Amino acid sequence: MTEKTDWRFKIIVLGHDSAARSEVAGPLKQRGYDIAERAGAAPALEALARQDTDVLIADMDDLGLDYFDFLKSSKRVSKDTAVVLLAGAVDAESAFEAARLGAYQFIAKPVDASRLLDVVDKALYSARLKREARSVMQIVVGYREADRFVVGKSDLMRKIAEVVDKIATSKASTVLIQGDSGTGKELVAKAIHFKGSGKGRPFMEINCASLPENLLETELFGYEKGAFTDAKARKQGLVELAEGGTLFLDEVGEMPTGLQARLLRLIETKRFRRVGGVEDIEVSTRIIAATNRDLNAAKDQGRFRDDLYFRLMVIPIYVPGLKERKEDIPILASYFIDFFNKELARAVRGLSEEAVEVMMAYDWPGNVRELRNVIERAILLESKDLILAEHLPKEIAEKARARGIVSSSSREGDVPMTIKEAEGKAIVEALKWAEGNKSRAAKALGISRQTLRQRMKGLGLANS
Repeated sequence: MTEKTDWRFKIIVLGHDSAARSEVAGPLKQRGYDIAERAGAAPALEALARQDTDVLIADMDDLGLDYFDFLKSSKRVSKDTAVVLLAGAVDAESAFEAARLGAYQFIAKPVDASRLLDVVDKALYSARLKREARSVMQIVVGYREADRFVVGKSDLMRKIAEVVDKIATSKASTVLIQGDSGTGKELVAKAIHFKGSGKGRPFMEINCASLPENLLETELFGYEKGAFTDAKARKQGLVELAEGGTLFLDEVGEMPTGLQARLLRLIETKRFRRVGGVEDIEVSTRIIAATNRDLNAAKDQGRFRDDLYFRLMVIPIYVPGLKERKEDIPILASYFIDFFNKELARAVRGLSEEAVEVMMAYDWPGNVRELRNVIERAILLESKDLILAEHLPKEIAEKARARGIVSSSSREGDVPMTIKEAEGKAIVEALKWAEGNKSRAAKALGISRQTLRQRMKGLGLANS
């Protein structure tokens, strides 16, 4: 874990008893952290409001505060601050609810210095990732939080953001976005549309590989009544429906050559005809195309028209894969954890450092889409409140193990737990999984409900 700080992490230690505060603050000061002590909740919350604080450590027994009210207040003031609660005993239901409200972790009293440092180091790591995820450039590409283009901090993605800013409000009629599958080409297209004059105007999209040529033609250009047997009424195509906005052609490299000629005419003249029509229709529609194929090679092989290729290449954008911008992996993962916590009503605190190391050792052939799916899976299937290396798919862990990043026996903490701590942790996690139902939790643990109540009592966990 972190032995020396890259910058002065700020920590607030909260409690009425000055001797108890000093006992907690001492090891942290020796580690080199910037420590501020506060005797009451109000001064601590004021300090949170005045300056960025990475971790708040609060002695709940000493303060006599309600866990939930205090957590709600602290998160309203500073949602990125990791809150660590100290308590002599806490029931499992309260621990689960506190985690849901944003508590990073409970530490049982009396406080063990090595355990405290281990928890705080992990909390600081998680807080740093969250801070970076919120500070990097984000381009809103829709009206929901799900529609957000997270750029990251890598130079490659910052350059894309600069290009998006320049062309979004320009009159450039065509843009070609290239990159492997899952890199976020559609999100770049949406970013161009929503940041520019297209906001509030239609964004129509179609996958050119998803339909046979005749259906793709009618979807794009529409048709007149009677144009073919089933044409019972006139239909507007996407080109027409996107008037004043954007038409996004995904996998344009798969477009049949016959349709390529019609697309070229549309780009050059801003005019088209519906299938079966005899009159030109004029439109003002921006064309954004995307492909994971090498269009230059397809052009040389005669599978893509030269003239269309050069018309699309007016503004080229290349979206790099994750293996080309690995510094963005922790930030993207943290962003997706926050997103799925809200979507799935979970309270995952973040990633262990080992999990990040494993993820950084993997090449992510599915790119951002694969990373998003891995985080969603971990949050859905794992019961712990921290994503560990062991929660990642087998192929990811094996790649890291082959590179000597992680051993097969690695686990969350650097400090071994006592048997009593492990038993308490298992009980708390079982109760979280069972949503407080002791009978279900006992069954999952392989013990009787009465035994569970006795163990909880012995561990200082309320069993009422």
